Amino acid sequence: MRTFWVAALGIAAGVATLTFFLALASGMRAVVFGKILPLDQVEVIPPESSVGSVFSMLGARPPGIDEAQAQALRRADGVRLALPRLRLAFPTSGRGGRAMFGRDVGAGEIPADGVDPSMVRADLRAGTAFDDPSARASHRACATDADCGVASGEYCDLVALPQSGQPRPAGECSPPIPAVVSPYLVEVFNGAIAPAHGLPRLGEMLLRQAEGLILEWDLGRAGLGAARQGTPRRVHAKLVGVSPRAMDLGVTIPMSVARRLNREYAGEDAATRYSSVVVYLRDPSWMTEVAARVRAEGLEVRTRGAEQMGLLATAVTVILSLASVVTVLVAALNIAHGFAAMISERQGELGLLRALGATRRDVRWLLVLEAAAIGAGAASLGVGLARLGGWACDLVARTRLPDFPFKPDTWFVFGWRSVLGVLLFGVAACVLAALRPAWRAAKIDPAAALSGGVG
Repeated sequence: MRTFWVAALGIAAGVATLTFFLALASGMRAVVFGKILPLDQVEVIPPESSVGSVFSMLGARPPGIDEAQAQALRRADGVRLALPRLRLAFPTSGRGGRAMFGRDVGAGEIPADGVDPSMVRADLRAGTAFDDPSARASHRACATDADCGVASGEYCDLVALPQSGQPRPAGECSPPIPAVVSPYLVEVFNGAIAPAHGLPRLGEMLLRQAEGLILEWDLGRAGLGAARQGTPRRVHAKLVGVSPRAMDLGVTIPMSVARRLNREYAGEDAATRYSSVVVYLRDPSWMTEVAARVRAEGLEVRTRGAEQMGLLATAVTVILSLASVVTVLVAALNIAHGFAAMISERQGELGLLRALGATRRDVRWLLVLEAAAIGAGAASLGVGLARLGGWACDLVARTRLPDFPFKPDTWFVFGWRSVLGVLLFGVAACVLAALRPAWRAAKIDPAAALSGGVG
């Protein structure tokens, strides 16, 4: 009996480690590929776009994707949706947040891009305006924001920033430009920016309060210098929500506003050629075919390392799972040894069963069911230990690890399919280990067994 206990504990240990590592891999995939590196989408960019975007700010003709190429991507096999983005091709900077943080938080360079409003509208509250505010502007003449009236919600859009010793230029009243940010930026703020500057983290309540936050946005002037054309001025942008389809590190505004501003500060090419197209796949398995079509159009694919991360996660999971499987198989061999020893001790009992009318099949089934029961009990214990270990790790992570971007609430995902598969594997290992001893036990001669002889 002691042999069975040792073997059962071995089965439980193997199942526990296997369940633990599978749940950890699933949790890692849920965070990495669900939030950081989605596997069902790729970003299509022009060749050398990262270099081109810098030179475009310095006066060079910006690279881009024209409408014909965007349409070709929409028609490609395996593509569910293709949404273009238009990056602002001139320097901008800004500051804001005094109403929420008690002081302004600024940036010497604020990346921004424009998207079609339908791309983010589903992530915004009902009735939220995400369009070009110039169509709703009163266009009243003004010199200061006070001239537009607080109740109107407008500010004074000045033609140029006032210079020291010069009179304040004339402007016109206009609503703020609507802007959305991504959950990625919120995570970076909570994990890196807020702790470094002593600011509160943006939880759900603060995020709702942040909607309506006004950003003073300097167009055409930033740390990288000034725009090659147009007159630098200060406008207001208003945060209207958070969307996973917004720019990762920056702000996203309506496409029509981005076109208008690029035309004003960077020229017609920057207003008509997209900076990238986000392609959403029908299934991650289409990645290779879609990437080939993209390259056929003379474009490039930026996947942000999703394939490499997926390969690494799979390799680590396979190695750790193999170690767990070996543990289960070694324990199964102990089960087989235990059954062989048990049959020698129970020959009288098995012989009596045969003498009372039990068939060889009945004896085989009896021993197989006993093995299945041992496997089920040991596997259930192993799953319980894995969940307990996962809970303990989550507790340590919540209380001991500092906050960082995309820190998950739990590191483990115990999917019912993987748990059921591990349970069946533990039972199957015990049953297979008991088959040969059970077959031999069924051949015991009842008379010999009852008389103490060997069958």
